[in-house]
Amino acid sequence: MYSENLIKRVRKQTKKMIAPIVITFLVISYFMFYMWLGFAESGDIPLLMKILLIVVPSGLIVLMVYLLIERVNEIKEDDDDDLSQY
Repeated sequence: MYSENLIKRVRKQTKKMIAPIVITFLVISYFMFYMWLGFAESGDIPLLMKILLIVVPSGLIVLMVYLLIERVNEIKEDDDDDLSQY
């Protein structure tokens, strides 16, 4: 009985984690494209623009990973949806 409830809870948590992980992966891929532009483009782009094309996406990638970790911890701590409390 206890193990069945645990398995159901873990499956429910896993389903809730899929969307944040997929969205984070897509957004990080988008930011990495702009980082690639900063590395690959060696044409007429000024140095400041190259630095911005590397630093800004890097910071946003770190932020996205942090937010994903926070969301996964929130899902693990809370069994019910936030909306069900209202």
